[in-house]
Amino acid sequence: MKAKTFVKGATIIGGALLVAKGLDDRLETTHYTITSDKIPKAFDGFRIVQISDFHSAAVPGLISEIKTETPNIIVSTGDLVHDRGTYEPGIMLTRRLMDIAPVYCVTGNHDLKRNDYRDFQADLDNTGAITLHDSSVTIERNGAFITLSGIEDPFSEDGSTIVRKIKNSISRINDTANYHIVLFHRANHMDLLKHSGFDLVLSGHMHGGQFRFPNGRGICSPKSSWGSGSSLLFPKYFAGHYRYGNMDMIVNRGLGNPMVIPRLFNRPEITVVILHSSE
Repeated sequence: MKAKTFVKGATIIGGALLVAKGLDDRLETTHYTITSDKIPKAFDGFRIVQISDFHSAAVPGLISEIKTETPNIIVSTGDLVHDRGTYEPGIMLTRRLMDIAPVYCVTGNHDLKRNDYRDFQADLDNTGAITLHDSSVTIERNGAFITLSGIEDPFSEDGSTIVRKIKNSISRINDTANYHIVLFHRANHMDLLKHSGFDLVLSGHMHGGQFRFPNGRGICSPKSSWGSGSSLLFPKYFAGHYRYGNMDMIVNRGLGNPMVIPRLFNRPEITVVILHSSE
């Protein structure tokens, strides 16, 4: 009897600890070092902080953690705000980020779904952040240059229209001899970029798979990707670092949670990308 009671108690405690770990929502910072002979020596050690899928959430410690990382630039890869409710938290966050480093953004599907998107975009522009709408900027450091581009979110309910829009966006921004970093919200469509000649793609949208196994494998795609031909379960691109030929891709797990159900084994994340020159 005592043995059975012990086993039962241990099982309850173990289950409670597992649930607590699964629901842990403390901010996590993930670092990646990207090495390329196309990265100029002047950009060796250049630090990029990436946030994604903020969805106007409350993320304790976010600003202090980003300050600690001393970024040269900060990038937001879409869904800074949710499609409903006030967009002011996204604007307030961006203002605070601008006090740390220059901020560059791309749109996400939830941003564009808002009825007041034009007002939101105007207020975002007024913070000084630069939103890249199928456009590029050149970043200079000690006389050397890299290119940063952004793909406009292909907002549509039709999968073929999404594919067409992404291909058109690629054709507008893929002409550069510099090391080329691209911000692209929808990681589930990464295969369309694999042969584009880009050097580094920073992406989001997949929320880490929403539910993850304890080993980190993402399980579920966000609902907004189902109509575009993406699989519901076990998405191909869900989080982390992927590489194809000479192209690197980093998928950020995101900060917010637009779903009613909680994230599981899936802490909110910022990613820090450190460029390393192998010239």
